[in-house]
Amino acid sequence: MSETPVPIPSGSVPAGTPAWSSADAARWTEAGPASWTRPVWSVPTLLITVIWAIAVEPVPRCSDAAPCGPDWSSMVQVGLAVGLLHWLARLPELTLVAAPALAAMVAWGELPGADPMSRAANLAVIAALLFGWAAARERLAARSRQQRLAGQAAGVRHRLPEPVGPLTRGGLPLAAGLVLGAVAAGAVVSGLNGIRAYEHHAARAKHIAAKVTGRGEETVRVRTDDGRPLTVGALYPEDYSLGSTVTVLEDDSWRRLAAEPYDAFGPQLLVLAAGLPALSLLTVGVLARRRAGALRRAPVPVLRALTLTDHEGRNWVYAADDTAGRTPLFTCRCSVPLPDSDKKANRTGHDDDGGNEEELPFVETRLHEAVVFGAPYDSGELVLVTTDRAGHPITLHSGGPVRIPRTGRKPLLGSPATTDTGSDSPRPR
Repeated sequence: MSETPVPIPSGSVPAGTPAWSSADAARWTEAGPASWTRPVWSVPTLLITVIWAIAVEPVPRCSDAAPCGPDWSSMVQVGLAVGLLHWLARLPELTLVAAPALAAMVAWGELPGADPMSRAANLAVIAALLFGWAAARERLAARSRQQRLAGQAAGVRHRLPEPVGPLTRGGLPLAAGLVLGAVAAGAVVSGLNGIRAYEHHAARAKHIAAKVTGRGEETVRVRTDDGRPLTVGALYPEDYSLGSTVTVLEDDSWRRLAAEPYDAFGPQLLVLAAGLPALSLLTVGVLARRRAGALRRAPVPVLRALTLTDHEGRNWVYAADDTAGRTPLFTCRCSVPLPDSDKKANRTGHDDDGGNEEELPFVETRLHEAVVFGAPYDSGELVLVTTDRAGHPITLHSGGPVRIPRTGRKPLLGSPATTDTGSDSPRPR
C-alpha cells in the first residue's frame, strides 16, 4: 500500500476538521483495555471453575423427608453461568449485572453447609466471577477513555452529513429478542401450571405406603400393604433400593411418588434455551439503537483518517498520516444508507431480498481519505465519509459494532477471485 491515498473532495470535509495524527492515534490505542481483560482469560476461568463446582457437588437422594422438585434457583444459576460465557466476551454491560448476581446466589445458596471440596470449588467460581466483573469494568472504562481522547483529538463537532437514512440499527435483534422472550415467558407459565396441577392432585390424593419390588429405567414397581402391585413413574429409580418403603400418592388414576413431586425440567430447559438468547438480543438491540441514535441527536467529533475495504467486506481505518497502512486502528462493517424511508432496509444492514439491495463500492484495497463522524471506541457506532473507486464521495454507516483488531492482524487483501479491476460499478453486498 505504497500508493498515494485516493483524495476526498474538499467539499465533503466539514470546516475545521483536523487530521487524526499517528501520535494521537497511538494514545487512543494505548487507552484501550489491558491485555488481562481479554475474554480468552475470563471465559475459560469461569468455565473451568463452574465445571469443577458441578462435578464435586453432592447429589441429594430423593426421599419422603426430602422430596425432589423443581429447583428454580439452580435454573437461574445455570442460566447466568451459561450466559456469562457469552457476555464476558461480547456484552460487558450485562456482565456488570449478571456476575455479581450469580456470585451472591452462589455465596448464599451453595457455601452454607458445603463440604470442604465443594466449598473450595464454589469459592473458585466466585473468584472467577469477580475477575470477569473487573475485566468487564475495565473494558467499559477503556471505551470512555477512547471516546474522550478521540473527542480531544477532534476538537470540533459537526452533525452527520446527508443522507442520514432511517434509524434501523438494532431493530432486528429487538424483534427477535421479544419473540424469544415471549417463548420463555410461556415456558415459565407452563412450569407453574404443572406445579399447581400437581399440588391440586396431591391435596386430594391418598397416601399409600408401599414396598419397592423392582425398578425400571423410569419406573418403580411397588406392592402396597393390601397386596396391590403398582408401577409408578420415577425420574431417579436408582434412589429406591429393593425392599425399601416409599409413599405413593394416588388420586383415582393419577399416581406419583411422594419423594418426586412434579419436575419442571422441560419448561425450565425451554426457559434457558429461549430466555438467554432473548436477553442477549434485547441488550444488543437496545445498545445498538441507543448508540446509533446518539450520532443523530447532536453534533459529534469529526476526524480525517484513511480507510480501505478488504475482501471480507470490512472497512479498516488508519491514522491520516499512515499512508503505508502499517497500523490499523479499528475495523467495522459499513453500509450505504438509503435516504428514502419507503425503501426496505434490513435491520442489521444486510439485504431483505434481491429486489431492494443496499450497495457498497466494490472491494478496494487502496487507501482512501475519509472523515470519521463520531468518537470511535470498541463496540461503538460511527459514520464514514469517503470515496468510491471513481473518487466520488459516499457516506457509510457502521452496520455492526466497531472492533479493535488484535495486535498483528491485517486486512485480507490477497483474494484476486473477488477483485474486479476492470469495473468501477458498485457491487451489491
